[in-house]
Amino acid sequence: MSYTHHKIKAVLQPNQLKNNEGKFKAQTISYQTLDIKDICRSLSKKPGIGIDPEAVEYHVSLFLEEMNELLQEGFAINTGYFAAAASIRGTFDSGNDTFDKEKHAVTYKFTQGSVLRKQAAETQAEILHVSNTNYGIQTVKDTHTNSENKVLTPNSPLKISGIKLKLTGSHPTVGVYFVNQTTGERTKVDSTDIVVNLNNQLMVMIPDLQPGPYCIEYVTQYAGSTIPLTEPRTSTFAPTLQVN
Repeated sequence: MSYTHHKIKAVLQPNQLKNNEGKFKAQTISYQTLDIKDICRSLSKKPGIGIDPEAVEYHVSLFLEEMNELLQEGFAINTGYFAAAASIRGTFDSGNDTFDKEKHAVTYKFTQGSVLRKQAAETQAEILHVSNTNYGIQTVKDTHTNSENKVLTPNSPLKISGIKLKLTGSHPTVGVYFVNQTTGERTKVDSTDIVVNLNNQLMVMIPDLQPGPYCIEYVTQYAGSTIPLTEPRTSTFAPTLQVN
């Protein structure tokens, strides 16, 4: 199979690590999280493929179910695209100790395979623009899944970090919004669901959003001082976040 080399799109964010003042790091733009069905549909739309996406999805699901069973039996997996193996977390008190689900857990570790390593070495990134360093969202963390800049879990807290985020001002548009990238619908966070409201951090309860891709907007009159901006400013977080 031949490969088309695409450029991964990214924006630059200030690097907050020690001894990196004035430096930037690239934040990849995630447009949407795709599941098996989405990938199979994408494949079926390519010219000359001529396959039924539902049939592909069926066989891919069978493959993954079989892989899961083999991992549970103790086999290591190496598909070329990724390698996987089971491991056990937790410590045992003696050589005769047994597995206790309250203290131990079976996890699966996935690592990049040789095929993806080769493709990654030949892939380039397109930097779209430098994010405004004076204000804006830098990272968002879904506290339910502990993932950054990827998913949103409705009705759970979302930690938003950045610069000059504080929500101040009397303008009715001031607030945090979740914008559905498919429908364009904007859902505003209720003021009672803003748990933390600081210069460098917001903590909000994610509304009861419908599944789909979203971006985050925030509107504030905060200027970094006690005197608010005359007009509110709006900032949009570039990566797209997925509600599954």
